[in-house]
Amino acid sequence: MTEKQIFLKSKLTRIVGLMVLIVVLMTGFSSCKKCHVCSVLDEESNAIYSYPEVCGTKKDLEAYEARCVAEYGAFDFTCACGEK
Repeated sequence: MTEKQIFLKSKLTRIVGLMVLIVVLMTGFSSCKKCHVCSVLDEESNAIYSYPEVCGTKKDLEAYEARCVAEYGAFDFTCACGEK
């Protein structure tokens, strides 16, 4: 191999490596959001109301569950939240 061929092969390897790294990073960051649904349960664990599905970060989902507890917890109902 000539010096030019070695240089081109090295450059191509770097470019392919960088592209793989970008794809891996983008895939990792896009999977941070999850979707949850909260249901309000009575004393007998019957669902009396279901909130609409919410997709977001962990902080968003914690706020969603806190809203359910704040709205129905005072009436002796239980909120069950989880992935749909």
